[in-house]
Amino acid sequence: MGLTDYRALLIDCDEVLVDRDSGVWAALQPLLDSRGGQPDKEQVLAEYGEVVRALYPRFGELGFSGLLCFAHRQLAERWGLKASWEEGMSFARSVAVWSLFEDAPGAMLYLRKFYRLLVQGDRDAEDRGLLCERLGIMADDFISLASDPLQDSEWLQANALKPSEILQVTRPSASPQASSGVCLICRGRVKHPTPCAADYCINSMADLVAQHQLSLRR
Repeated sequence: MGLTDYRALLIDCDEVLVDRDSGVWAALQPLLDSRGGQPDKEQVLAEYGEVVRALYPRFGELGFSGLLCFAHRQLAERWGLKASWEEGMSFARSVAVWSLFEDAPGAMLYLRKFYRLLVQGDRDAEDRGLLCERLGIMADDFISLASDPLQDSEWLQANALKPSEILQVTRPSASPQASSGVCLICRGRVKHPTPCAADYCINSMADLVAQHQLSLRR
């Protein structure tokens, strides 16, 4: 299918629209200052990812803020530091101010003229409203990662969509569903898999807009 044949985009929130890594790195600075030295950003973010993945089975119990709070505490323990729960909650609440990638607002504004825009990610209820406002989507179009809309026949029927009509806009660390088209976005220094098995392999939301404009001219 061509880009203009899809009716909806299912877009990853973090790493595609929201600069999660920069947000986490900035929020960890007080803890890293206590650690001292010159921490390697990629190593720190890799450790953060390991801790979050280990905690994820408890997501239903902790919620997103609780998961981040525990992740902060476990990172402190790894590094031989003491961190209060207040510091952990301050880290968790930083999610509300994680910045969007520079091209995300303009791309969303353009793409919503042609598609139903669905954003999938983890956020507590109190953070979703502001994020949806920043992204220009309705609250019902923010979908939890715990849900699988492409396999949810009731959701698909209620929204008059078929899996084949939905293009997943995702990042390499995710696991896209094979029942739908896939657009893989590799931002920054992240390299596309070789060969790239996705339907579209691009570097940014701005590139997706450019590809769509090319499709309209064909």
